[in-house]
Amino acid sequence: MYFRTDTGSFRWLDKILVKVDHGADAAFEGKLYKTMANYMKNANIEIEHLASKRTDANYFALVPMIILAIVSTFLVINVALGLFGVLWYNINKRRGEIGLRRAIGATGGAVSAQLVSESMILATLALIIGTFFAAQFPLLNVFDLPAIVYIEGILISVLFVYLLVLICSLYPGKQAAAIYPAVALHEE
Repeated sequence: MYFRTDTGSFRWLDKILVKVDHGADAAFEGKLYKTMANYMKNANIEIEHLASKRTDANYFALVPMIILAIVSTFLVINVALGLFGVLWYNINKRRGEIGLRRAIGATGGAVSAQLVSESMILATLALIIGTFFAAQFPLLNVFDLPAIVYIEGILISVLFVYLLVLICSLYPGKQAAAIYPAVALHEE
């Protein structure tokens, strides 16, 4: 059980936590309330069960995490769609180049690997800049967390970005590998 007292005569006493047997019932609660009320006349006595307090505390800790997970998921989906769009546009703009490469003997795998590697190189350049700014957090001790927490977060983020870029560039790379040289050069 959990007791909270608001009293003028016991300013040092804010909360009392009492452990009772598992078999304690409402009758015991009533006796305890009367005893506390008799000893602390000016107090506002409120009896709450610790299980309900724990449920409330867990609820208030869980809701922000769920909201942040939903927002983060939408942001990742938005970034993935943006990557698909940029790579698709890049392939359509470079159809002549891709067709010419295919016409002089480049395999579809080589064309796909080129586009995937270009995407990974651009991601590396962006990650260098992002990591520079993220490294400021452990150096400045922004949230009073150990430096290892920041380092692990940065490493996981870098791996996640590389994985996202790889996944998002594989399908457009496959599309580029399927371009026929004659069709691409005819359009050009």
